[in-house]
Amino acid sequence: MKFQKLIAGAILLTGSLAVLSVVPQSVSATSTESTPVAVGKNKASFTKEGYIMRILNDKDASKIYVGKSNYKKLVKNITPSKKAKTISPKKVQKVKFRIEKVLNVKGRGAGAPVYLVASKDKKYSSWTTQSGLQYYYLNSKAMKNVKKPLMRIANRLNTSLKKANNKRDFNAAMKAAKKLHGNQRKFVLRSLKQLKKDGSMNVGGTNLLIFGLQ
Repeated sequence: MKFQKLIAGAILLTGSLAVLSVVPQSVSATSTESTPVAVGKNKASFTKEGYIMRILNDKDASKIYVGKSNYKKLVKNITPSKKAKTISPKKVQKVKFRIEKVLNVKGRGAGAPVYLVASKDKKYSSWTTQSGLQYYYLNSKAMKNVKKPLMRIANRLNTSLKKANNKRDFNAAMKAAKKLHGNQRKFVLRSLKQLKKDGSMNVGGTNLLIFGLQ
């Protein structure tokens, strides 16, 4: 499903995206138990990882807004205005982004979370889905032997790590990750341990390493 359709659904559910807050705590509109609501919150676990995400250059990519003023508006609302300056994803492939906020739609059977991402200088920012993001170094030479077995798992119908072939590929990725260096080694190993705990690649939205693999 395209990002625009997801956003349209979130807007219809809430009536307004002013529920987004600049504070870390979850905030939601008043509702009954049966009424889906949008909940905006900071994700400290995402934010602390730093500027390590890339916005994919894709035909369905969401708009990337230019300027700190637009970033400040996006913190409070999904879109600044129709006249806000935007840029093509193709032009920011070398720019690293950080996840600033997450918008989850609660009480709805279908609906993926959307993420507010921004560059370090806040010059570029966007609300996008997990499918529109990727770990910045995923395609690097150093990550080749980590990515290859993870892709094999991701491309299978059943991604459970309890299956022998998936377990074998996961162990290969872990072995390759231990050969990495510095902060990248720490991040990748931590992410793989999280993946092992989750038990499947289908548990999306919380593991930055597998963004862009599915």
